[in-house]
Amino acid sequence: MNSISFRHAKLNDLTRVKYITKLAYKISYKENSFITRSHEPNNLKDIFLSKKLFIIVAAVDKKIVGAVRYKILEKNSLYIYKLAVLKTYRNKRIGESLIKQIEVVAKKKGFTKILLDCAQEKQLPEYYKKLGYKIDIVKKHQDHHDVYMSKKILNKIKINSF
Repeated sequence: MNSISFRHAKLNDLTRVKYITKLAYKISYKENSFITRSHEPNNLKDIFLSKKLFIIVAAVDKKIVGAVRYKILEKNSLYIYKLAVLKTYRNKRIGESLIKQIEVVAKKKGFTKILLDCAQEKQLPEYYKKLGYKIDIVKKHQDHHDVYMSKKILNKIKINSF
């Protein structure tokens, strides 16, 4: 694979991010599920501009191939959601790298916890467990299960010993 880079999204990246997310969330949680598509807010641009939502993108040769969104929930925690990578770029650790980029942001900004939720039916909890996230709670809905997960972020302070 050619050169891959990560950065915070710019306003003109939103159309591409929405496109990648739409493709990634095209497949429903399971057959005959009520949840069959990604739900994009109509005011995504306004939310983005208000700094209530942040997006990190992955680009290969300057072409965006993946994205993950996050928002600040509380003083000490971030919530990540809508991890999306184009199908032809999956299994190349791009999703994992996007999550790691958010962890770097969390450490730099002094956050102590990252939260997320995912679909049990898509076997996503196992994916996030490999990245160090633990299951906090599972909520059963009519046709799927939401798994709420978290990871504590350690902001290591170097102490010199005498």
